[in-house]
Amino acid sequence: MIALSSIFIILFLFLFFFQPIESIYDITKGKEFSIKDENNQEILHLINQHKTTPINIEKMNKKNIDILLTIEDKSFYQHSGFNIGRIFKTIFSNLKNNKSEGASTITQQYIKNVYLSNNKTLSRKIKELYYAIKLEQAVPKNQILEGYLNCIYLGNDIYGIADASHYYFNKSYEDLSIKEMTTFVALLNAPTYYSENIEKLNERKNILLKSLLKQNVITNEEYETTITPIQFHYNKNIYNSNLLFYVDQVLKEYEKINIPNKFNQVIEIETAYRPSMNEIKFNTDGDYASISVNKEGYILSLIGGKDYTSSKFNIATKGKRDIGSTIKPLLYYEALKCGFSTNKSYYSSPYSFTYQNEKVTIKNNNSNYPNRNITMKEALAASDNIYAIKMHQELGFKTLANHLKKYKIDTDPLPSLALGSIGMSLYDLTRIYTQFFTEGKYYSLSTIRTVKVRNKVLYTKQPKYKILGESKYFKQIKDLMQYTFDSTIPNATAANLSPYLKNKCYGKSGSTLYDSYMIGFNEKVLVSAWSGYIDNKELNEIEIKQLARKLFVNQINFG
Repeated sequence: MIALSSIFIILFLFLFFFQPIESIYDITKGKEFSIKDENNQEILHLINQHKTTPINIEKMNKKNIDILLTIEDKSFYQHSGFNIGRIFKTIFSNLKNNKSEGASTITQQYIKNVYLSNNKTLSRKIKELYYAIKLEQAVPKNQILEGYLNCIYLGNDIYGIADASHYYFNKSYEDLSIKEMTTFVALLNAPTYYSENIEKLNERKNILLKSLLKQNVITNEEYETTITPIQFHYNKNIYNSNLLFYVDQVLKEYEKINIPNKFNQVIEIETAYRPSMNEIKFNTDGDYASISVNKEGYILSLIGGKDYTSSKFNIATKGKRDIGSTIKPLLYYEALKCGFSTNKSYYSSPYSFTYQNEKVTIKNNNSNYPNRNITMKEALAASDNIYAIKMHQELGFKTLANHLKKYKIDTDPLPSLALGSIGMSLYDLTRIYTQFFTEGKYYSLSTIRTVKVRNKVLYTKQPKYKILGESKYFKQIKDLMQYTFDSTIPNATAANLSPYLKNKCYGKSGSTLYDSYMIGFNEKVLVSAWSGYIDNKELNEIEIKQLARKLFVNQINFG
């Protein structure tokens, strides 16, 4: 028995005081991410999938720190992760008053918030104590306090004192008053309840102020000015909506990377995010989305909708919609591959034909008919439907359908396929257009460049692409796509954009009854833009139709 007890004590001492912190792998929670842009500047910090803005403890008002520690953990700078005296005192008090109050230190609360659950079990408390001791051995006190202030929940889906300061008071955490700081400490007790019951929060705040006055943390004068009612000045737009759509995609990609999660580490994800391309926002009743990529397939911008706070649904990656005339370059690629030339001409005028014993009538947009022979160059620039249908017929309807199978898109070989009656996401359409952009490379798109921990590279995303066709034909179609912006071509669909473009562009517009597209590229960046209504309301308003073009011009000029 003595021998077993000795072994147990030795094992206990080893685990709590000698086991190196780097050896702790059994962490299922606690992932902390620092997501960075193309210039290695942090754009978002996440702890357990919760957005937060890290603080610098040195910039916090000292009295505000004293307020927090006096209420939450007076011996924070003296203990080693736990306070044995406070534990016994709390146990005695709970038994005497039949209450259930905690005795956790700030270190233990930090551990619980980041690495563990809220389950009140013995095993969880033992782990909490264990991790707290290990953290205190490896990390300076101020760093622990910073981490705690970064992860605390303060209601309304707000984590961390920096974001709470902006959300509730529209100011920096550095400028918090005594009254505001005490309000946050009061919120900690029951953030969901108190954030919705301001009168009760004010009562709780005033109780804390009396305690602070009694302990000489604040003066009588400070007390008198801070017992006044709380007044919030809400600022609910803390984060750029476009950034949040981008970060969702980053995390989705990260989940496919097998990197073990260790205790007390920040995972740095370096992305291709370009801030200047993600700042645009339209005040509109319609919806819009866009994706921008470079020639290595890295995603520079990803706008998944007009307002992330209203809907987290990413139209760009998940919205499957008919693509309209943006399909025509693929049809013309197949024509070149089958031996046709760019000089192939068809007569463009109102046109009907019989398909499966039914009459099919094809019209051009706005009833613009040249009433003459036109070549592929003019047909693509003007998005001529008559030319496309006649080409589709001559190639055979299966030709375009078989081409789409290369992208794992199965569809029936119908006449309407040449006019884009095939649903796909803007993300998938962008991948297809990388072939025209790069003259033959079909890229797997990625936001992530590298993943690091403590400056050690654990993962590097190498550009990946497939060759699904012949470069010379993609290049020929690319060269034709410049005329979409050429005002000398009758009815060129994007000629009106030409004065606003800083560099030579190649592209294609597209539309359906419910969608408007503008897709194109210069020598550095490919931009795909869509506008319409996510609920598939018919698109009649010209200003909503034009959103895709406005978005395209804004993005391509920052590329």
